[in-house]
Amino acid sequence: MNRKYNIVHLPDDEPYRWWRLFDDTYIIHYGEALDTFLLLGTEKALLIDTAYGRGDFPNIVDMLKGDRELMVVNTHEHFDHTGGNRFFPQVYMHPQAFENADHAFGPLPQEWLDNMPYPNYEKIAVENGHIFDLGGREVEVVYTPAHCKSSIAFIDHGRRLMFPGDELDASNANLNIFDSVGAFLENCKLLKSRESEYDFIMPNHNGCPVAKSYLDDFITAAEHVVNGCPDNVDPEDVPDYCRGFFKGSLRAQVGDSCINYLPKDFVFPAGPMSEVFKKELESEE
Repeated sequence: MNRKYNIVHLPDDEPYRWWRLFDDTYIIHYGEALDTFLLLGTEKALLIDTAYGRGDFPNIVDMLKGDRELMVVNTHEHFDHTGGNRFFPQVYMHPQAFENADHAFGPLPQEWLDNMPYPNYEKIAVENGHIFDLGGREVEVVYTPAHCKSSIAFIDHGRRLMFPGDELDASNANLNIFDSVGAFLENCKLLKSRESEYDFIMPNHNGCPVAKSYLDDFITAAEHVVNGCPDNVDPEDVPDYCRGFFKGSLRAQVGDSCINYLPKDFVFPAGPMSEVFKKELESEE
């Protein structure tokens, strides 16, 4: 691998693997359950999310994109999707992500931050309906705020794939405040209404691709929560990475689709993850 970027390695860096889903579509996998995606057109490449930006991530992207112009986009503002933004001069994101895109879940080593070449990278707003034209391949933005107020999904009209970010994955929909379940339900109905435009769902966590039929179970689970008859199960019976962010989260399951959500009277505990969510909620008001 030609290493364009100098890398500061940290003791807890996890390994990368990457593979081709199609000849023009790469999955870049970090650690246990985090994926980013590199879509290649005839002229440009689109990188969907920058993970934590740890290790050789920017060099892997540079190698795989070839001589194409690179565009970088975030599905939402959480740091496991934006941590590598400072390796790139420009990053597209929903304008709701501008304020919080650089808020980490905890302290960051200064020597690692100082090594990233674009500490003041340009944030470029994309809204619902925006089209990324990669040359022979168009990727459409769909605004889907529930897991996060800045969430955008993508419909890849070239390879008939739908990328939902963290709005849903192969194990969960990790939501926060109770009211977000209603927003999640509307988003799932919207994506369901457009299922003729894609063949598979490509979540960032816990495995991909997954079948479109996951949406049917997510819709049913969300309807039951909203209507006051949730199909709740014990979250202690699932692996750590399938649980909600906070102790006290409820978990509703229908078929293979599970929703982690907070009860109406939930009080956020002290800690860095709570601060991230509090910042989001404050900026929504």
